[in-house]
Amino acid sequence: MNPPVGDAGDARASGGRRRQQRGLRRAEQILGAAEELIAASGVEAVGMNAVARHAGVSPGTLYQYFPHKRALVDGLVQRFADDLRTQTVVAPRVLDGSIAAATESAMDGVLCAVMTLAESRPALLPLMCDRGPVGEPNALFRSLAARLALVLVPAASVCPDECAAGELATRFLVQGVVVALRCEVPDARIAVVARTRAAILGAFQISECRDSSQPLKLMR
Repeated sequence: MNPPVGDAGDARASGGRRRQQRGLRRAEQILGAAEELIAASGVEAVGMNAVARHAGVSPGTLYQYFPHKRALVDGLVQRFADDLRTQTVVAPRVLDGSIAAATESAMDGVLCAVMTLAESRPALLPLMCDRGPVGEPNALFRSLAARLALVLVPAASVCPDECAAGELATRFLVQGVVVALRCEVPDARIAVVARTRAAILGAFQISECRDSSQPLKLMR
């Protein structure tokens, strides 16, 4: 006796969901393998066949999910961008006359989040420094630059000066974290982080954005 049409439809839908879940798990398995290899060797040194071997899948399976290396790297970049976005959520600044202190506190939260993530997942920094196919900063770098611009400038519309300051601050942040993580002596690491913090704030001290006809100094 054939099952009712409704039951058959439910079975097909359930099977489709299971296949989708398996596909998502397989994609995450591949991305995890790529992340481990990039953490050890850098972006350029990692090939697709090495990722397939490390993930325990055939090259054909790998290419079904990621048709070329750029797609694989972009998948990792987006995953890290999502992680950073989650970990650097900044509460609105309280306009109580302590804007500068609140701004620096928010920036410290971003710096701490990047340091913590870079320590636990070493692929972050090589991926952050990787450039897209046209030589532009990738989505991970742009995401962090936008986050820094958001916390270090007044909550107005982002202007080109602010974007440029965000990119400059992000370069200081990335290089500072790289150097800090190489320091085995805690005091030396603290000193590097302090200099990085000062450099990031300095990137915004020299930035200026006009609101209507009034020049607005971002930091004093």
